[in-house]
Amino acid sequence: MGNEIIEGSFQSHQVPHPAAATDDQQLGLLNEWLKSYKPTELFNKDGSPKDIVTSILPENPEFRMGQRKETYAGFTPIQVPDWKSFAVERGCEASCMLTIGTIIDKILVDNPTSVRMFSPDELESNKLNAVFKHTNRNFQWDPETHARGGRIIEILSEHTCQGMLQGTPPQRVEVT
Repeated sequence: MGNEIIEGSFQSHQVPHPAAATDDQQLGLLNEWLKSYKPTELFNKDGSPKDIVTSILPENPEFRMGQRKETYAGFTPIQVPDWKSFAVERGCEASCMLTIGTIIDKILVDNPTSVRMFSPDELESNKLNAVFKHTNRNFQWDPETHARGGRIIEILSEHTCQGMLQGTPPQRVEVT
């Protein structure tokens, strides 16, 4: 990245110093940046959060995010297809990402009112575009896809997607 501006630009979504493993200057910049978050004030030596972090959590677990009854009371398990029907021949040149995109498409088809896909990255470059076979993106600002019922939400923010997951109870999917 060298002399490019990172903070406040599209570059902040990328690896800030990609040569940090081999370039001492980039490693120093990366260490300086990471230390600016003051991790020693937030985490113990073993990596667990310090009391200053955990003290803000409600004592009653029912009041914690993701534990509120309202977040899971209406939960219904989704229909998951048998993955074996999507298997590919051993040794073939099939793309694992294209294959998983086909499985996700089937999940979307089988669960028309209970599944949306939130992606922390652009799907087509990750070869997951099979999901667009039966649905579309749902951008609110784009006249082409606005309010058309698309069930794919692309959010270029891993942090936002992580926050959404933390408010959702985990679903156990049994594979036979």
